[in-house]
Amino acid sequence: MRRYTFLSLIVFLIFSATDLTAQQSRFDEANALLEESRYQDAIQLYKSIADEGYESGALWLNLGIAYSQLDSLGVSKFYLLKASQFKETEEFAKESLEYVNNRFARQSAVLPPLPWDRFFEFLGDRFGVSGLVFIALFFLYCGIAILIWSWFRKGLQKLLRYSASSSLILCVLFFLFSIIVNYQQNRYGTGVMVERQGTVYELPREEAAVVSIAYEGYTMRVDFKESEEHPDWKYIRLENGMYGWVQDSLLMVF
Repeated sequence: MRRYTFLSLIVFLIFSATDLTAQQSRFDEANALLEESRYQDAIQLYKSIADEGYESGALWLNLGIAYSQLDSLGVSKFYLLKASQFKETEEFAKESLEYVNNRFARQSAVLPPLPWDRFFEFLGDRFGVSGLVFIALFFLYCGIAILIWSWFRKGLQKLLRYSASSSLILCVLFFLFSIIVNYQQNRYGTGVMVERQGTVYELPREEAAVVSIAYEGYTMRVDFKESEEHPDWKYIRLENGMYGWVQDSLLMVF
């Protein structure tokens, strides 16, 4: 039943091909190839669209479905995770991820994220950096307006100045939140192990001590800043909380 439900998602294919106006005919052609089970051809065409800068949840979802039918489950999970970030495909992508995750032979132990990580992740997903900056500006303007108003309302001056101070404090807080969220989004990414297994080393070289073994489908946080000096390696944090280095060729990162 689960397999039928998953495969029926292909029917979705997705009718709303967001931001693919110039590529609609090619997108439709790729969808037709997917329906005909010509998965490699469909993948090639989807990727050519993405390479030209046209991206959407529908594109990533269909790529994830195609790879799952070729048993490239790690790659499938990577594209389904990307599709889950788009509102129009979030629900379908999560259903598909559940199906794909159940097909992995090994599952990673998962530690719950730290409270502040969850908090800033929520802010980033809910508002984004630009949204947080907008909220900060809103409180700034409110604070200035209330402060000016207090000059003309002597009887409410104390209350209005208190309100203005509170508004300005909120302005500073949301501006700091936007800086932190922007920093985290630029420094960290999500990686998915796409090979059957890979070794996690203590240092970025194969002679280093082994920290752990990562298997296909394992997700991890990638530290772009730490990885900069070693282009063939990625510094990662596994879901079980362990840190180490893996070879870049073993991962797909977004």
